[in-house]
Amino acid sequence: MMQTNEDLFIQALRENVLPATGCTEPVAVAYAAANAIKLMDDKTVGHVRVSVSPNILKNALAVIVPGTGAPGLKIASAAGIISGQPDAGLKVIADIDPEDVGKIKALADSGKIDVNAAHVDDDLYVEVEIANDSEDVTVYIAGDHTNIYKIARNGQVLKEEERPAAHAVSSVRQALQSHKLREMWDFALNEPLEEIAFMDEAGKLNMALAEEGLTHEYGLKLGMSMNKARSVNFGSGVDADISTEIVAYASAASDARMGGATLPAMSNSGSGNQGISATVPVCVVAKYVGASDEQRIRALAMSHLIAIYIHSFLPILGPFCATDSASMGAAAAVVYLMGEDYDTAAAAINNMAGDAAGMVCDGAGCSCAMKVATSASSMYRSVNLALQGVEIPSSNGMVCPDVDQTIRGIGRLGTEGMESTDPVVIDVMMNKG
Repeated sequence: MMQTNEDLFIQALRENVLPATGCTEPVAVAYAAANAIKLMDDKTVGHVRVSVSPNILKNALAVIVPGTGAPGLKIASAAGIISGQPDAGLKVIADIDPEDVGKIKALADSGKIDVNAAHVDDDLYVEVEIANDSEDVTVYIAGDHTNIYKIARNGQVLKEEERPAAHAVSSVRQALQSHKLREMWDFALNEPLEEIAFMDEAGKLNMALAEEGLTHEYGLKLGMSMNKARSVNFGSGVDADISTEIVAYASAASDARMGGATLPAMSNSGSGNQGISATVPVCVVAKYVGASDEQRIRALAMSHLIAIYIHSFLPILGPFCATDSASMGAAAAVVYLMGEDYDTAAAAINNMAGDAAGMVCDGAGCSCAMKVATSASSMYRSVNLALQGVEIPSSNGMVCPDVDQTIRGIGRLGTEGMESTDPVVIDVMMNKG
């Protein structure tokens, strides 16, 4: 039976909007490690070998592993081994016992864990081997943060599925590429509410992260700093106007997530920061306009689905900072909440394409909050122009006459156009000083 548009869009949301505790790249390594140690009869750790694709390495150097206060893949591996819940997916290290933190850091610092870049073409690849004097287990992940395609124990293959091609695109992403933005706008407005009611959880999780970042010190404290700007005579706090509130709340959520908060984020396309970018501005504007519960849920479904659609043209991991494309989904949803039509939403996305499209991902860390803030600010400015009937002319740069053509152009920029960016970024990161 042929899949309907509605079924495809629901599947895309359910597969790509998932809770995750911590940055998803270190979490993928923790997930592999937790599943490896689970299969060992003797839990003694003699040696751990971690091999990852360059983008995993890039995104794990500086980000804090939740519950540990420390960054890096050695900590992530140790957390997965000691405290990981192998069946919990992206929440594998969501519940680290404080009493285990000392053990995790001791293992990470023991010299037993080696981390290196795998010589693979995969956008996302993780290989974790745990060995001792009596046995060894190796877990292999590719294509998706929790896609274990192979497990080997003592030289015997316990599980083996077809390894995803290096730059494989999932069947759902392929299907989305043949659709149009207008179809997703119509879906979000007309789908029976009970079919998309689960999207409300995205708002609850990511706004809880925002409140955490505004009230506790994490990372750069960017969101909190905007609320304290009045203390240095450089602003009036997050309640000054809606534009400041959008940026402050979005960046505060990223502060908390990248700074080691143990609260989960609702991710989008495998990224918590993309999930934050697609969620928090929508929730802030929904409160600002007094939206009903139904309007808020429809706006969240629209934002996340459009973010997934745009990301379907981009690599799952790469040099393009996709908080910008996720914020394009938020732009359409905010236009809806403001009572405007599809053409205004398309204009807002085109305006964003004429602004910050092409922002470089230089790895995960506390500076991600700055990029989330940049994307949220671009979203506000672009929507503000569109609401006033102003759209960047298609004679300008990446902006095309048709918004779907613009989106495909962004996909080409993030793949073909930035192909040589990652090696340079990684070389700079690995050779500082």
